[in-house]
Amino acid sequence: MNEAVIEKSSRSPLTWLKKHSAQAAAYSGLLVCIIFFSIVTPMTGESIWSINKLSTLMQNVIVLALMSVGAVFVYALGSMDISIGKQVGLYATLVVVLGNATGSLLGGIVLSLVISVVIGAVNGAAGEVLHIHPIISSLVFMMVLTGVSSITYNSLGSRNVALSGVDVSIFRQTWFMLLALVVEVLVVSYLFYYTKLGKNAKAIGANAVSAQQSGINLIRYKMLAYIIMGVCVVLASLFQMGYTASASDSTGTGFEMNVMVALILGGMPLSGGMRSRISCAIVGSFTYALLDVGLPMLGVLPNQVFVIKAVMFLVVVVLTCRKRGGTLPR
Repeated sequence: MNEAVIEKSSRSPLTWLKKHSAQAAAYSGLLVCIIFFSIVTPMTGESIWSINKLSTLMQNVIVLALMSVGAVFVYALGSMDISIGKQVGLYATLVVVLGNATGSLLGGIVLSLVISVVIGAVNGAAGEVLHIHPIISSLVFMMVLTGVSSITYNSLGSRNVALSGVDVSIFRQTWFMLLALVVEVLVVSYLFYYTKLGKNAKAIGANAVSAQQSGINLIRYKMLAYIIMGVCVVLASLFQMGYTASASDSTGTGFEMNVMVALILGGMPLSGGMRSRISCAIVGSFTYALLDVGLPMLGVLPNQVFVIKAVMFLVVVVLTCRKRGGTLPR
């Protein structure tokens, strides 16, 4: 009788809600945004679902979603990379500069992929080899890439470089954006849920010591997690570059924080582990993009938009990312 009661209790909606509070909060937040902006924005003269605004919404969400989906691997480790924004700036610049020189995007894409693998491997291995938190190595890369960007644009004699001779209009096509996002989600989801890469990344985030004692090579799987994210960042940089057919010394600035906010809004635990999900990146990115597009339509000033996002971010963190008997995770 007691076993039957316990089993029935474990299946109750309240028990499920407690176990999946982060997911419930994330999906509820997205649903509230959809309903709110669907009702309110038409009163301003244009619905957020109009062709014009829908195109803007997709352009806003594509770069963030592509980065966030890849970043799930790193956040599952309980880590983060704050050099993402500067990486986007570097890759976009390389594609534009080499595209102008060769008349093709291929050279810039290949070089960007090589650099992303190197940066990912160093960020992934540095923590274990040097016994430091991986965020330290990503901070170093952020500073180095900032310097490289400054030197590059000083040598070009301009803070902005435009792509010429190469048609990149396909990167602004909604169908192509959706196709790229769907393909990336399918590939990364397979790696995350059905291979050792994702399972071991979550195991490391849950308890690195136990994972290592179980035979998991921490350096190898941390490197692979960062490399996967790096490849996704390269893909995101192509759409960022294609949106304006140019790059500048400010391209990608602040993207690392946008990724963090999007993932937290999507219900991603800061400590990583087994509760990490690809859906966090998708839900959070669309919620973030809805706020970005919808709030200005209501007359909210840019600075006020940041305040609203910050408040929402804080509320979600407090409600979903606290550990029992303690404060926020590491």
